[in-house]
Amino acid sequence: MLLQTLVMTVIGFFCGSLMNSYYIPKLVKNVDVTKFVGSDGNPGSANAIQAAGAKIGFLCMALDVLKAFLPVFFSIHYVGISDLSLVPVMAAPVFGHAFSPFLKWNGGKAISTAFGSLLAAFPLSQFVLVLALILAFYKFVVVVSPDSTGVIVGFCTAVIAAVLFEPLFCIKLAVILISAVVIFKVLRNPNPGTRSIRFWRFSLSFETQGLRFRRI
Repeated sequence: MLLQTLVMTVIGFFCGSLMNSYYIPKLVKNVDVTKFVGSDGNPGSANAIQAAGAKIGFLCMALDVLKAFLPVFFSIHYVGISDLSLVPVMAAPVFGHAFSPFLKWNGGKAISTAFGSLLAAFPLSQFVLVLALILAFYKFVVVVSPDSTGVIVGFCTAVIAAVLFEPLFCIKLAVILISAVVIFKVLRNPNPGTRSIRFWRFSLSFETQGLRFRRI
């Protein structure tokens, strides 16, 4: 099983390192998603949507999910990889996307790819639904801004939820490892703007002068 795990980890890393959100807009629209006006330099699907339009951008997002889903799904259902051997297999596509050798080891934030890896473990684990609900909560209910801060808070919350409630130890470890990669990449390239938390009609901003609480 060690050999199968190693092979599928390498395959997963290679699949993850294929930067759809960088190359597809470049080939179809001749747009560099890392350099267009307003770009944060991230070769990911969010910039692909802004630079190349919704159709191409959402296609890139779907492919970013799929490139992680396929090797992990194949590993679980056809190779028979399970337990702790599943941890590097699930993390590999995320590492590949975040540190792509095709872009001089400078990849994307790997949020879509993280979803792909966790989705492949369904229904063995339902944690992909937990992650989706957590990120949606910080996006639409308790709104944490800017988006990069919301992602960091969301994945930190996901780690806590996995440690406390996820029954499978291998999924706990995979979530911790995947979240650490995403948080590291987001921290290296955060979105500009004042950090704030907004709920209903109230807002709390973390400004240079200190905390500012106001009613919207």
